[in-house]
Amino acid sequence: MARSDAADIDAAARAAKQAFPAWAAMDGKERKKILHRVADLIVERAEEIALCECWDTGQALRFMSKAALRGAENFRFFADRAPAARDGQMLPSPTLMNVTTRVPIGPVGVITPWNTPFMLSTWKIAPALAAGCTVVHKPAEFSPLTARLLVEIAEEAGLPKGVWNLVNGFGEDAGRALTEPPDVKAIAFVGESRTGSMIMKQGADTLKRVHFELGGKNPVVVFDDADLDRALDAAIFMIYSLNGERCTSSSRLLVRRTDPVHRRHKRHDHRAGGNLRPGPHRHHLRHRGTGARHRQRHPLRAHRLCMDQRPDPRPALHQRARGGDDLG
Repeated sequence: MARSDAADIDAAARAAKQAFPAWAAMDGKERKKILHRVADLIVERAEEIALCECWDTGQALRFMSKAALRGAENFRFFADRAPAARDGQMLPSPTLMNVTTRVPIGPVGVITPWNTPFMLSTWKIAPALAAGCTVVHKPAEFSPLTARLLVEIAEEAGLPKGVWNLVNGFGEDAGRALTEPPDVKAIAFVGESRTGSMIMKQGADTLKRVHFELGGKNPVVVFDDADLDRALDAAIFMIYSLNGERCTSSSRLLVRRTDPVHRRHKRHDHRAGGNLRPGPHRHHLRHRGTGARHRQRHPLRAHRLCMDQRPDPRPALHQRARGGDDLG
Protein backbone atom coordinates (compact mmCIF):
# COMPACT_ATOMS: atom_id res chain seq x y z
CA MET A 1 0.00 0.00 0.00
CA ALA A 2 1.45 3.37 -1.05
CA ARG A 3 2.36 5.95 1.57
CA SER A 4 1.30 9.23 -0.03
CA ASP A 5 3.04 12.48 0.82
CA ALA A 6 2.27 16.14 0.25
CA ALA A 7 3.27 15.91 -3.42
CA ASP A 8 0.76 13.09 -4.01
CA ILE A 9 -1.98 15.03 -2.25
CA ASP A 10 -1.21 18.11 -4.33
CA ALA A 11 -1.42 16.08 -7.54
CA ALA A 12 -4.76 14.59 -6.50
CA ALA A 13 -6.13 18.04 -5.57
CA ARG A 14 -5.05 19.45 -8.95
CA ALA A 15 -6.73 16.53 -10.74
CA ALA A 16 -9.94 17.12 -8.79
CA LYS A 17 -9.80 20.83 -9.59
CA GLN A 18 -9.31 20.13 -13.30
CA ALA A 19 -12.22 17.67 -13.41
CA PHE A 20 -14.57 19.85 -11.38
CA PRO A 21 -16.01 22.22 -14.05
CA ALA A 22 -17.19 19.43 -16.35
CA TRP A 23 -18.57 17.29 -13.52
CA ALA A 24 -20.39 20.24 -11.94
CA ALA A 25 -21.86 21.22 -15.31
CA MET A 26 -23.08 17.70 -16.07
CA ASP A 27 -26.85 17.39 -15.96
CA GLY A 28 -28.03 15.99 -12.64
CA LYS A 29 -29.89 13.19 -14.41
CA GLU A 30 -26.62 11.98 -15.93
CA ARG A 31 -24.88 12.05 -12.55
CA LYS A 32 -27.81 10.07 -11.19
CA LYS A 33 -27.32 7.33 -13.81
CA ILE A 34 -23.62 7.00 -13.01
CA LEU A 35 -24.19 6.84 -9.25
CA HIS A 36 -26.91 4.21 -9.65
CA ARG A 37 -24.49 2.21 -11.77
CA VAL A 38 -21.97 2.45 -8.93
CA ALA A 39 -24.62 1.01 -6.60
CA ASP A 40 -25.35 -1.84 -9.03
CA LEU A 41 -21.68 -2.80 -9.19
CA ILE A 42 -21.34 -2.67 -5.40
CA VAL A 43 -24.16 -5.21 -5.16
CA GLU A 44 -22.49 -7.42 -7.78
CA ARG A 45 -19.21 -7.39 -5.80
CA ALA A 46 -20.76 -7.36 -2.33
CA GLU A 47 -19.26 -10.70 -1.28
CA GLU A 48 -15.77 -9.66 -2.37
CA ILE A 49 -16.14 -6.33 -0.56
CA ALA A 50 -17.38 -8.00 2.62
CA LEU A 51 -14.48 -10.48 2.71
CA CYS A 52 -11.94 -7.74 2.07
CA GLU A 53 -13.52 -5.68 4.85
CA CYS A 54 -13.22 -8.64 7.22
CA TRP A 55 -9.52 -9.10 6.44
CA ASP A 56 -8.89 -5.40 6.91
CA THR A 57 -10.89 -4.72 10.08
CA GLY A 58 -11.14 -8.07 11.86
CA GLN A 59 -14.92 -7.89 11.71
CA ALA A 60 -17.28 -10.84 11.54
CA LEU A 61 -18.62 -11.65 8.07
CA ARG A 62 -22.22 -11.68 9.29
CA PHE A 63 -22.01 -7.91 9.83
CA MET A 64 -19.74 -6.89 6.96
CA SER A 65 -21.94 -8.54 4.33
CA LYS A 66 -24.70 -6.13 5.33
CA ALA A 67 -22.36 -3.12 5.43
CA ALA A 68 -21.47 -3.61 1.75
CA LEU A 69 -25.15 -3.59 0.74
CA ARG A 70 -25.74 -0.52 2.92
CA GLY A 71 -23.04 1.23 0.87
CA ALA A 72 -25.04 0.54 -2.28
CA GLU A 73 -28.16 1.94 -0.63
CA ASN A 74 -26.27 5.12 0.24
CA PHE A 75 -25.32 5.64 -3.40
CA ARG A 76 -28.91 5.06 -4.53
CA PHE A 77 -30.28 7.51 -1.95
CA PHE A 78 -28.02 10.35 -3.03
CA ALA A 79 -28.21 9.46 -6.73
CA ASP A 80 -31.94 10.13 -6.63
CA ARG A 81 -31.23 13.61 -5.25
CA ALA A 82 -28.68 14.57 -7.87
CA PRO A 83 -31.21 16.07 -10.35
CA ALA A 84 -32.44 18.53 -7.69
CA ALA A 85 -29.05 19.19 -6.10
CA ARG A 86 -28.87 22.73 -7.49
CA ASP A 87 -32.47 23.72 -6.87
CA GLY A 88 -32.77 26.87 -4.79
CA GLN A 89 -35.67 28.69 -3.16
CA MET A 90 -37.58 31.90 -3.67
CA LEU A 91 -39.21 33.33 -0.54
CA PRO A 92 -41.23 36.48 -1.32
CA SER A 93 -42.46 38.91 1.33
CA PRO A 94 -44.57 42.11 1.06
CA THR A 95 -41.42 44.22 0.60
CA LEU A 96 -38.63 41.84 -0.36
CA MET A 97 -37.90 38.80 -2.47
CA ASN A 98 -35.31 36.37 -1.05
CA VAL A 99 -33.64 34.07 -3.54
CA THR A 100 -31.23 31.29 -2.61
CA THR A 101 -29.16 29.24 -4.99
CA ARG A 102 -27.12 26.07 -4.47
CA VAL A 103 -23.92 25.37 -6.36
CA PRO A 104 -21.23 22.71 -5.84
CA ILE A 105 -18.39 24.12 -3.78
CA GLY A 106 -15.52 22.44 -5.62
CA PRO A 107 -13.06 19.68 -4.76
CA VAL A 108 -13.79 18.09 -1.38
CA GLY A 109 -11.38 16.16 0.84
CA VAL A 110 -12.87 13.08 2.49
CA ILE A 111 -11.05 11.40 5.39
CA THR A 112 -12.68 8.19 6.60
CA PRO A 113 -12.06 6.02 9.69
CA TRP A 114 -10.85 2.46 10.18
CA ASN A 115 -14.14 1.07 11.50
CA THR A 116 -16.63 -0.08 8.81
CA PRO A 117 -14.57 1.92 6.28
CA PHE A 118 -16.45 0.89 3.12
CA MET A 119 -19.90 1.93 4.28
CA LEU A 120 -18.67 5.17 5.87
CA SER A 121 -16.78 6.08 2.70
CA THR A 122 -19.97 5.80 0.65
CA TRP A 123 -21.78 7.89 3.25
CA LYS A 124 -19.47 10.86 2.61
CA ILE A 125 -18.45 10.45 -1.03
CA ALA A 126 -21.88 9.76 -2.59
CA PRO A 127 -23.48 13.08 -1.52
CA ALA A 128 -20.43 15.05 -2.66
CA LEU A 129 -20.58 13.46 -6.11
CA ALA A 130 -24.36 13.89 -6.34
CA ALA A 131 -23.99 17.62 -5.60
CA GLY A 132 -21.47 18.02 -8.42
CA CYS A 133 -18.30 18.16 -6.30
CA THR A 134 -15.13 16.23 -7.03
CA VAL A 135 -13.38 14.20 -4.33
CA VAL A 136 -9.96 13.44 -2.89
CA HIS A 137 -10.38 10.47 -0.55
CA LYS A 138 -7.90 9.40 2.11
CA PRO A 139 -9.00 6.24 3.94
CA ALA A 140 -7.62 5.29 7.34
CA GLU A 141 -4.18 3.71 7.17
CA PHE A 142 -5.37 0.74 9.28
CA SER A 143 -8.06 -0.37 6.80
CA PRO A 144 -7.45 1.03 3.30
CA LEU A 145 -8.22 -1.98 1.10
CA THR A 146 -11.91 -1.56 0.28
CA ALA A 147 -11.36 2.08 -0.70
CA ARG A 148 -9.43 0.79 -3.70
CA LEU A 149 -12.29 -1.53 -4.64
CA LEU A 150 -14.73 1.35 -4.37
CA VAL A 151 -12.83 3.68 -6.70
CA GLU A 152 -12.35 0.80 -9.18
CA ILE A 153 -16.12 0.29 -9.15
CA ALA A 154 -16.71 4.01 -9.72
CA GLU A 155 -14.43 4.08 -12.76
CA GLU A 156 -16.08 0.97 -14.18
CA ALA A 157 -19.44 2.70 -13.72
CA GLY A 158 -18.31 5.51 -16.00
CA LEU A 159 -17.16 8.17 -13.54
CA PRO A 160 -14.83 10.54 -15.44
CA LYS A 161 -11.14 10.56 -14.62
CA GLY A 162 -10.17 13.01 -11.91
CA VAL A 163 -13.63 13.23 -10.35
CA TRP A 164 -12.67 10.76 -7.61
CA ASN A 165 -9.06 10.51 -6.50
CA LEU A 166 -7.73 8.04 -3.93
CA VAL A 167 -4.63 8.69 -1.80
CA ASN A 168 -3.29 6.47 0.97
CA GLY A 169 -1.05 7.36 3.86
CA PHE A 170 -0.82 8.28 7.52
CA GLY A 171 -2.84 11.05 9.08
CA GLU A 172 0.17 13.12 10.07
CA ASP A 173 1.41 13.10 6.46
CA ALA A 174 -1.32 12.60 3.88
CA GLY A 175 -4.20 13.63 6.15
CA ARG A 176 -2.59 16.90 7.20
CA ALA A 177 -1.57 17.67 3.62
CA LEU A 178 -5.18 17.20 2.48
CA THR A 179 -6.47 19.83 4.92
CA GLU A 180 -4.16 22.59 3.69
CA PRO A 181 -4.29 23.03 -0.16
CA PRO A 182 -6.40 26.02 -1.25
CA ASP A 183 -7.82 23.97 -4.14
CA VAL A 184 -9.62 21.71 -1.61
CA LYS A 185 -12.65 23.73 -0.54
CA ALA A 186 -14.09 21.52 2.20
CA ILE A 187 -13.18 18.56 4.40
CA ALA A 188 -15.52 15.76 5.44
CA PHE A 189 -14.06 13.79 8.32
CA VAL A 190 -15.21 10.87 10.46
CA GLY A 191 -13.08 10.03 13.48
CA GLU A 192 -11.71 11.27 16.78
CA SER A 193 -12.77 14.59 18.26
CA ARG A 194 -9.16 15.67 18.82
CA THR A 195 -8.36 15.08 15.16
CA GLY A 196 -11.42 17.09 14.15
CA SER A 197 -10.12 20.02 16.18
CA MET A 198 -6.74 19.77 14.45
CA ILE A 199 -8.38 19.71 11.01
CA MET A 200 -10.29 22.90 11.78
CA LYS A 201 -7.06 24.63 12.76
CA GLN A 202 -5.18 23.41 9.69
CA GLY A 203 -7.97 24.48 7.34
CA ALA A 204 -8.52 27.88 8.93
CA ASP A 205 -6.02 29.74 6.76
CA THR A 206 -7.92 28.76 3.60
CA LEU A 207 -11.36 29.11 5.21
CA LYS A 208 -12.28 25.51 4.50
CA ARG A 209 -15.77 24.34 5.27
CA VAL A 210 -15.94 21.23 7.40
CA HIS A 211 -18.40 18.38 7.83
CA PHE A 212 -17.54 16.38 10.93
CA GLU A 213 -18.85 13.18 12.44
CA LEU A 214 -16.78 12.85 15.59
CA GLY A 215 -16.36 10.23 18.28
CA GLY A 216 -19.34 8.98 20.23
CA LYS A 217 -19.68 7.65 23.76
CA ASN A 218 -23.21 6.39 24.10
CA PRO A 219 -24.76 5.13 27.34
CA VAL A 220 -27.67 2.73 27.58
CA VAL A 221 -29.85 3.79 30.52
CA VAL A 222 -32.24 1.15 31.88
CA PHE A 223 -34.89 2.02 34.49
CA ASP A 224 -36.88 -0.42 36.57
CA ASP A 225 -40.09 0.15 34.58
CA ALA A 226 -38.46 -1.04 31.33
CA ASP A 227 -39.14 -4.29 29.53
CA LEU A 228 -35.99 -5.85 30.95
CA ASP A 229 -35.67 -8.73 28.50
CA ARG A 230 -35.75 -6.37 25.52
CA ALA A 231 -33.52 -3.82 27.23
CA LEU A 232 -30.92 -6.44 28.12
CA ASP A 233 -30.83 -7.88 24.61
CA ALA A 234 -30.49 -4.40 23.14
CA ALA A 235 -27.71 -3.49 25.55
CA ILE A 236 -25.69 -6.61 24.73
CA PHE A 237 -26.12 -6.00 21.00
CA MET A 238 -25.10 -2.35 21.22
CA ILE A 239 -21.99 -3.12 23.28
CA TYR A 240 -20.65 -6.17 21.42
CA SER A 241 -21.86 -6.01 17.82
CA LEU A 242 -19.25 -5.08 15.19
CA ASN A 243 -16.60 -5.68 17.89
CA GLY A 244 -17.73 -2.38 19.39
CA GLU A 245 -16.05 -0.67 16.42
CA ARG A 246 -18.60 2.04 15.66
CA CYS A 247 -19.63 5.41 17.03
CA THR A 248 -23.11 4.12 17.87
CA SER A 249 -21.75 1.39 20.12
CA SER A 250 -22.76 1.73 23.74
CA SER A 251 -19.62 1.89 25.82
CA ARG A 252 -21.58 2.33 29.07
CA LEU A 253 -24.55 0.57 30.62
CA LEU A 254 -26.24 2.60 33.35
CA VAL A 255 -28.60 0.67 35.62
CA ARG A 256 -30.68 1.97 38.52
CA ARG A 257 -29.51 0.82 41.94
CA THR A 258 -32.51 -1.38 42.68
CA ASP A 259 -31.90 -4.99 43.63
CA PRO A 260 -34.15 -6.74 41.06
CA VAL A 261 -32.90 -4.68 38.12
CA HIS A 262 -29.22 -4.84 39.03
CA ARG A 263 -29.17 -8.54 39.87
CA ARG A 264 -31.00 -9.45 36.69
CA HIS A 265 -28.68 -7.32 34.54
CA LYS A 266 -25.60 -8.89 36.06
CA ARG A 267 -26.86 -12.45 35.50
CA HIS A 268 -27.91 -11.68 31.94
CA ASP A 269 -24.66 -9.86 31.09
CA HIS A 270 -22.54 -12.82 32.16
CA ARG A 271 -24.75 -15.34 30.37
CA ALA A 272 -25.03 -13.34 27.14
CA GLY A 273 -21.36 -12.40 27.13
CA GLY A 274 -20.41 -16.05 27.46
CA ASN A 275 -22.67 -16.99 24.54
CA LEU A 276 -20.98 -14.61 22.12
CA ARG A 277 -18.71 -16.52 19.76
CA PRO A 278 -15.40 -14.93 18.79
CA GLY A 279 -13.33 -16.49 16.06
CA PRO A 280 -12.35 -16.42 12.38
CA HIS A 281 -14.16 -13.69 10.51
CA ARG A 282 -15.29 -15.95 7.64
CA HIS A 283 -17.35 -18.16 9.94
CA HIS A 284 -21.02 -17.16 9.59
CA LEU A 285 -21.81 -18.18 13.19
CA ARG A 286 -19.19 -15.90 14.77
CA HIS A 287 -20.47 -12.82 16.60
CA ARG A 288 -17.10 -11.13 17.09
CA GLY A 289 -13.96 -11.08 15.00
CA THR A 290 -10.37 -10.40 15.95
CA GLY A 291 -10.50 -6.60 15.92
CA ALA A 292 -8.71 -4.14 13.67
CA ARG A 293 -5.83 -3.08 15.89
CA HIS A 294 -3.73 -4.58 18.67
CA ARG A 295 -4.41 -1.62 20.96
CA GLN A 296 -8.12 -2.57 21.03
CA ARG A 297 -7.32 -5.48 23.33
CA HIS A 298 -6.99 -3.14 26.29
CA PRO A 299 -10.43 -1.42 26.20
CA LEU A 300 -12.11 -4.74 25.33
CA ARG A 301 -10.43 -6.40 28.29
CA ALA A 302 -11.49 -3.46 30.47
CA HIS A 303 -15.12 -4.01 29.42
CA ARG A 304 -14.88 -7.63 30.53
CA LEU A 305 -13.25 -6.74 33.83
CA CYS A 306 -15.94 -4.17 34.56
CA MET A 307 -18.57 -6.86 34.05
CA ASP A 308 -16.79 -9.14 36.50
CA GLN A 309 -16.31 -6.56 39.25
CA ARG A 310 -18.63 -6.40 42.21
CA PRO A 311 -20.76 -3.23 42.23
CA ASP A 312 -19.75 -0.23 44.27
CA PRO A 313 -22.69 0.47 46.61
CA ARG A 314 -22.06 4.21 46.71
CA PRO A 315 -23.16 5.55 43.28
CA ALA A 316 -26.82 5.88 42.45
CA LEU A 317 -26.11 4.60 38.96
CA HIS A 318 -23.75 1.74 38.20
CA GLN A 319 -21.49 2.19 35.18
CA ARG A 320 -20.86 -1.27 33.81
CA ALA A 321 -18.16 -0.45 31.25
CA ARG A 322 -15.86 2.41 30.41
CA GLY A 323 -15.19 3.55 26.88
CA GLY A 324 -11.99 3.50 24.88
CA ASP A 325 -10.92 5.64 21.94
CA ASP A 326 -13.40 7.74 20.02
CA LEU A 327 -14.75 6.08 16.92
CA GLY A 328 -16.30 7.52 13.83
